[in-house]
Formats: sequence, structure tokens, C-alpha cells
Amino acid sequence: AAAAAAAAAAAADSLPSELHEAASEGDGGRVFELLDQGFDPTLRHVRYGFRTAFDVAKTKEARNAFRRYMALHEDQWDWQAAHVPSALTEADEAERLEREKLKAKEKKKKAEKARKERRKQEESDKADAVRALEQAVGLDDMDVLASALQCAQTVGVSDEPIRVARERLDTLRKEAADPDVQRRKERERHAAAAEARLKRMQC
Repeated sequence: AAAAAAAAAAAADSLPSELHEAASEGDGGRVFELLDQGFDPTLRHVRYGFRTAFDVAKTKEARNAFRRYMALHEDQWDWQAAHVPSALTEADEAERLEREKLKAKEKKKKAEKARKERRKQEESDKADAVRALEQAVGLDDMDVLASALQCAQTVGVSDEPIRVARERLDTLRKEAADPDVQRRKERERHAAAAEARLKRMQC
């Protein structure tokens, strides 16, 4: 009995495996060629877990090779036993290609629309950043100017507004470190406050 079982296993292992190999490697051209040579797609090979060649096909190209051959030779094999679900005719493939073209065209159209919207938003962000930077340059607040400058650099504002803002920031930093400048500015603030109080009293 053991000898008989071993002989049966050896016989099963010696069955043609080329179709299974081509399918498992995803080689659609080789699959079609082997089918055309008469290799049996219904064969369940022991080395492939007693599955058919179609079952082990790893790519769509390989699976479609079985379906294309089935469309041309529907009566040659029991395709249900081979687990090939349906035939793939030239008309089917032409329709599929047309669907893929339309899908690719729609995808490209959406990508272009998204790109335009993104560019429009980028330009809007730059314009907002330039306005904020120009306002900050006119103030004496280093923190506000530094923040506006960083934002402008992040969104890619052109060089000239950046240069003006940096120069202004350098000036504010130097003034902040100069006691004479700070005393002068303090006097100016007091004078402006006094002038404002005087105007209110006159009203």
C-alpha cells in the first residue's frame, strides 16, 4: 500500500506543470502559447495545492490570457472545471480599453482642476502675506514683523518685500538695543499721548 501511494504521488508530481508555472509567474503570453499547444487548464497539480493553473495566476495579464483563449476555443475544455469565469472577446477588451481611456481622461481633468485651484489658493495666500508684511513694516513691533516675515517666506513671497521687511526688522533690533533711541521713542509716545489728551479737552 505504501509503495502504491508513493507511486501515485510520484505520478501526480510528474504531471505537466508548465501552464501552472507560467500562470504563477504572471506570464500571459506564455500562458496563451501553452494553451495553444494543448496544455490542459483543468489539471489540478499536486505541487500547486491541487489548484488549476488559473487559480494560481498572479496577474491580470495571465488571467486574461485564459479568458482570451476561452473566447476563441469555448468547446475545447471544460472551462468551469478550469475555474475560468468568463470569456474575454476582442470587443470586451476594446470596451475595457475605452473605459480605461475615459477614466484616465477624467482623472487627468480632475488633477488639472485641483492644480489650478491649488495655484489660485497659493497666489491668494501670497497676496495676503504681502499685505500683512507691508502693514507690519509700518509698525514698531518686532514680534509682529518677525511673524509676518516668517509667514511670507513660508508661502513663497517674492524677494523684494522680504528684503524690505528684513531691513526694517534689523533696524528695529538695533533701535531696541540703543538706549538713546528708546528714550527718544518714549518721549515721542508721551508727547503724542499729551497731544491726544489736549485735543479731547478742546472738544
